[in-house]
Amino acid sequence: MPPPIYGGTVSKMFNDHKKPGADHTKRVKELVRTAWNVNDDIVIMVSELRCHEDGCPDLETVIALMAEDADPKTIKINKPIAELDLAVITSYRPT
Repeated sequence: MPPPIYGGTVSKMFNDHKKPGADHTKRVKELVRTAWNVNDDIVIMVSELRCHEDGCPDLETVIALMAEDADPKTIKINKPIAELDLAVITSYRPT
């Protein structure tokens, strides 16, 4: 019996949805580290989420800063990850 062939309908179903690419995530993490002067020991998590609340954009980017001995700081930016640049990230500097 030949091995299964992947790449059919089921595979396409999971690979065709529009998630931000790793290149956008890496780019935004680097911008965050630079713009907000984040130390290397703080973990930066970047996620693009669909917003289901009235009045918010379809996609928003959530950035979490996670230090070892502190509660995470979460920043929501009302733009898709692909639209984030240094100016936008700088304007959302965490407190």
